[in-house]
Amino acid sequence: MNEDKGLLDRLKERGEEVFTQLSGELMSNRHFVKAMEGAMRGKQKLDEAAAKALKTMNVPTRTEFRKAVARIQTLEEELAGLRARMKARPSAKAAGKKRRAK
Repeated sequence: MNEDKGLLDRLKERGEEVFTQLSGELMSNRHFVKAMEGAMRGKQKLDEAAAKALKTMNVPTRTEFRKAVARIQTLEEELAGLRARMKARPSAKAAGKKRRAK
């Protein structure tokens, strides 16, 4: 078992070394960097187009949806508070009956 762990640790270390070396070489390659920048610009344009399409279809964004859910939760809490206060105070009918009984 100990030998297996040692082998796995060595494989992990070697993999990290290779990854570090490869990423360093890629980041020093101006063609790769230029391609990555182009890909990022393309992703940004795609995101903007998707957001515009969703807005055109009246589909809420993730942020708008989260705000709506938060507002609903706030309203539910307020409603629960109102219900609790209504239960805690005596009803108008009960108060009227008490006054007549005196």
